[in-house]
Amino acid sequence: MNYYVPSYKNNSRICLKRKKSKKHLWIISILSILALSYMLMGFSSKSQETETVAELQPGAEVPTESHQSTDSEKSNQTPRPDAVSQHVATQQPSSDDDTSDSAKDTLSQERDTQSVAASSPSIQEKIVSISSGDTLMGLLTAQGLPRAEAHTIISTLQDVFNPRRIRQGQEITLAFETMDQYDPMFQSMNLKLGVTKEVQVERCPENGFVAQEIVRELQTRPVRADAEINSSLYNAAVSAGMPVEVLMQMIRAYSFDVDFQRDIRHGDSFEVLFNEQLDEDGNFIRGGDVLYANLNTRGRTLPIYRYETSDGEVDFFNSKGESVRKTLMVTPIDGARLSSGYGMRRHPILGYSRMHQGLDFAAPTGTPIMAAGDGVVEFAGRRGNYGNLIRLRHPNEYQTLYAHLSRFASGIRQGARVTQGQIIGYVGTTGLSTGPHLHYEVHHRGSHVNPATVDTPPGRTLEGQELEKFLAAKENIQTLFASLEKRDKLARVNQDALSSR
Repeated sequence: MNYYVPSYKNNSRICLKRKKSKKHLWIISILSILALSYMLMGFSSKSQETETVAELQPGAEVPTESHQSTDSEKSNQTPRPDAVSQHVATQQPSSDDDTSDSAKDTLSQERDTQSVAASSPSIQEKIVSISSGDTLMGLLTAQGLPRAEAHTIISTLQDVFNPRRIRQGQEITLAFETMDQYDPMFQSMNLKLGVTKEVQVERCPENGFVAQEIVRELQTRPVRADAEINSSLYNAAVSAGMPVEVLMQMIRAYSFDVDFQRDIRHGDSFEVLFNEQLDEDGNFIRGGDVLYANLNTRGRTLPIYRYETSDGEVDFFNSKGESVRKTLMVTPIDGARLSSGYGMRRHPILGYSRMHQGLDFAAPTGTPIMAAGDGVVEFAGRRGNYGNLIRLRHPNEYQTLYAHLSRFASGIRQGARVTQGQIIGYVGTTGLSTGPHLHYEVHHRGSHVNPATVDTPPGRTLEGQELEKFLAAKENIQTLFASLEKRDKLARVNQDALSSR
């Protein structure tokens, strides 16, 4: 729109054109300046955050905007234990002015150590006992292992051990790595198979599993023991510090010449040299082999020595080099009581006297019965008044008979070969019997002989160079036994001297 202003000079008018308003340009400029200032302030705030993170984590890289997570993602992430401890230490309020800098540093280090220790991984072990009907898969899954991982562990174990051989009462040790806010992670499984043997499945760094068989060697040292028998052989052996397994070896070695149920009397004595086995820490594990024994009973002195022949046979020999192992054992049963001897007697059931052509050993039903010597089974079955009967044929035309058995051992049938001391049956009361017992007979060349007095030849007699080697070994054993005796006496003398001071 145009404006006209009158002019007095020449009676004319001047035409003025109205300029357009520029107010909106000023508004746009002001808004641009405000936006630019806001952007500059935001950049300064982000720089300060980056510097703060750099201070909390020295040497750490500053993340770019493209890698920054949203607030919801940050809240779901579990911070590393070391970052948490450093952040907590940075946010601790300042101490009073009178607190020294060294005290502040010490307090900060203690807090950092406690925070890291609380978050450090630890190993937790669980011992699981095998019960009847348990399976290895069921035990592992019951402890929280995924089924797929448990299957992998069992498959790995099969490389060194068959899991089906696990028996009731065995224990499995499981190790897990635990850490705060994390589920336990399986690390290893150990199954102890014996004193010196175990199998293990362990997690590898590559997240796999490896199985191995661990065999621990035992240390062996010779030990001597001697005692006088006042009540029983067992009590005397235990008082002398002899392990039960060593006592059983000695009884088996003497069983061809001594009837331990009737021959041992008050005042008899014995001495034994044997090995004992120790673990890596020197703790006793079990008794080892008997090297030498000497039993004094009824005025007889019966020394025996353990010796291995050149052909690899290990046996006990007397001082003359004769094997103590005879063709037949005197007593084919352990822990039994002689209830009836050989000879004429009044039959407890028939009521009249007749010849008793064997020995009766009273024992509980199920007591194991051993073969008196190496031989072949001629008969195994039921026969008249004998009930369940086994008859064995031995070398040198000997036969042994075992009657009134409750049952036969596995594999005992006609034609089967047995070895001396092998379990062939179990005590019973079948046939014409008043109670559970073993009726034992010995026949030689078709005639009955008294099992208690039969004198069978030794299993082996050493001769020539073999005898010379045995005599040398016997002297070494005697020297070792004497040295142990002197050492024990010297130790007692030194102990008495120290206690008297």
